[in-house]
Amino acid sequence: MGPARRALLCVSVLGERLYSWSRGHERLVDVLVALVLAACCVSLGLVVHADLAYFVFSLLLSLPLVWRRRHVVVCCALVLCAGLVQWLTVRDSTGALPADLAVPLAVHAAAAYGPRWASQAALGAGLVGAVLGGLSWPRLSVSTAPHVIFGGLLASMVVAAWAVGALWRVRRAEADGLVERARLLEVERDQRARLAVLAERTRIAREMHDIVAHSLAVMIAQADGGRYAAVTSPETGRAALATIGDCARQALGEIRRVLGVLRDGPATDPEPPQPGLDDVPRLVDQVRAGGLEVRLSIEPPPRPIEPGLSLVAYRIVQEGLTNVMKHADAAHAEVSVRGSTDELRIDVLDDGRSTGTPGSGYGMTGMRERAGAYGGTVTLEPRPGGGHALSARIPMS
Repeated sequence: MGPARRALLCVSVLGERLYSWSRGHERLVDVLVALVLAACCVSLGLVVHADLAYFVFSLLLSLPLVWRRRHVVVCCALVLCAGLVQWLTVRDSTGALPADLAVPLAVHAAAAYGPRWASQAALGAGLVGAVLGGLSWPRLSVSTAPHVIFGGLLASMVVAAWAVGALWRVRRAEADGLVERARLLEVERDQRARLAVLAERTRIAREMHDIVAHSLAVMIAQADGGRYAAVTSPETGRAALATIGDCARQALGEIRRVLGVLRDGPATDPEPPQPGLDDVPRLVDQVRAGGLEVRLSIEPPPRPIEPGLSLVAYRIVQEGLTNVMKHADAAHAEVSVRGSTDELRIDVLDDGRSTGTPGSGYGMTGMRERAGAYGGTVTLEPRPGGGHALSARIPMS
């Protein structure tokens, strides 16, 4: 890298650091600008032995710049009024001052930081001041050309200061818009992550409820039946214990699959297969072994259904039979699964009586959520002759 490029890079880095520092210390920068301008004007006045009016107007024009960002309208009004009083009183004696540089600085502040009306008013007042300055200065007995040139120079300074301020306003608005957009994107990302976590928690809770509730209901029924049957028929008791063991092992495998979702790393154990519509007969056999007489009727759809919908059908039948065993004093139940090209119909009927409020509880909520994910509905209504009818209708398309 050559010396010129190295020097340019150093200047660029220094400029960026100075800009960053000034953005973080805006009030201090305004105070420094006002004090530096006032000090330079006063120092120059002392060197040339200026009169009192010079020092008074130098301070009146410079010091209001302290508020050029915090109180833009007040700063602009004070500077422009001081400039007007200067032109009215000492234009033919003291004349133009170095402190008149405060006028374009105030116009820039109004365009960059003030309201729209203040920006336009400052531009208009600055142009009027440029015209008045062109009429009075330079104080020479010459033609009108120098006055026009001097007035044009003052007007160009005012317009340039206003244009730079307006451009700064636009760039700041764009930067603020980008910052706000980034903030909204971050909020949206956090909301999506939160919703994803809530959805996953709901899914896990639904799976755990379906698995644990059904398995415990079957094991309780088998344990109660086996305890009484073991007195007269040890074989029946042993069969009940075997059924309890099979049901517990199946529930354990499904629980391990669900809990695998919560692991930080990849699962090391093979994932048990998801149950589906083909597993409904085995589910019904487990319930029959618990002492409930169940009649099963299955008419599979004419075309294969996806695993997710097959799992939904299995869970609805499982939850329906679990509710019959837990909440209804029923002796018979009927399970009907019928599929067509348009709809999957699932009905679970019983002849018992309810011990709770129909349609309440986590089970019904979970069934409705599962069916709703595929655009289906689940209802639970009392039957005219006693018992309840659980019905699920899920579109196949």
